[in-house]
Amino acid sequence: MISVLIADDEKLIRETLVHYIKWQEIGIDTVYEAADGVEAMTLIQEKKPDIIITDIKMPHMDGIKLAQIIRKDFPSMRLVFLSGHTDKEFLKAAIHLKADGYIEKPLNLKEITEMLREMTEECQKEQKKKHPNVYFYHENGDIAALNQDTYKLSRDTLQEFGHCLKTGTRHDTLKQMRSICSQIRKCEGTPPEYVRNMYSQLALQVENAAELRCAHNTQAESSRFVYEAANAPTLTVLENELQRITTLLFEEISSQDLNPVKLVNDYIRKNYMDSTLTIEQIARDLNFNTSYLCTIYKQRTGNTINTTLTSVRIEAARRLLVESDLKLYEVGTRVGYPNGKYFTKVFAKETGVSPRNYRGLHHESK
Repeated sequence: MISVLIADDEKLIRETLVHYIKWQEIGIDTVYEAADGVEAMTLIQEKKPDIIITDIKMPHMDGIKLAQIIRKDFPSMRLVFLSGHTDKEFLKAAIHLKADGYIEKPLNLKEITEMLREMTEECQKEQKKKHPNVYFYHENGDIAALNQDTYKLSRDTLQEFGHCLKTGTRHDTLKQMRSICSQIRKCEGTPPEYVRNMYSQLALQVENAAELRCAHNTQAESSRFVYEAANAPTLTVLENELQRITTLLFEEISSQDLNPVKLVNDYIRKNYMDSTLTIEQIARDLNFNTSYLCTIYKQRTGNTINTTLTSVRIEAARRLLVESDLKLYEVGTRVGYPNGKYFTKVFAKETGVSPRNYRGLHHESK
């Protein structure tokens, strides 16, 4: 957290700075006020703000005296002098005290904002250097001791996340992802390097699922994140990126507007006569990963693709046996079984009778 103290005996000046500068936008979280040097010194000792904006002329303790104490006791604090006076003695004092900035009255809020923005960025960089783990977990949060709890990403958790990505719903997958992220965030004793590695492993699961589900954009984005996670500056960056690519996966799947079951069934009905037809060919022609297509088809129908193919072929064979005078081997060839003995075996298994007996029974009933 970056904080600022404004010390000025003119209430109007303090209120103008407090209310008209967009502090949050420039990265400053807290602004303190003091009406004189003594009050300012008390707040500085208690709150230890990062940036001090102090008027030169104040009752009880002027800005120069205040700055001298700050430079001695709190050398890392940034000093900005505020004054309507530009005499040589003041300028000499400001140079001697190594002032970080100078604000001249009347106030120019645009110039003040830009100056404070630059100082804030410098303060954030210093905080990151001095407290890298705190910065990783809390960014601009209070510099405080982290808890020592640690988290280890288990193989089971990783596999469960991967399975959910491949076969689960968007809602369930995001819920599981957020649960993992929450557990990692709670354990601040986990080294940032290991946390980055965990997110890289999670991103790899998204990449694998994207490849399986033919989500090519997500696959590319996930692949990039697998490597970039190692350089992520904060935990928030990792969390946001994992959520982005996970969401992107389901958006891409949804945008394809594909019903795998319908596509497979339609394809089989059109191509069941082909004796060389394989699941790999079906998946390839429909632009699906074979493993994913088999899994999702079984999950949604309760049957395998081969079971459906056999069922469609035998149903077609039944019609031909009843409605045509084709020889038995010709019927088998027409439905994708050029081997007569194999056709008879499969037909008998599926219907309980041989093709010859099936035809005979139906001809007798006419």
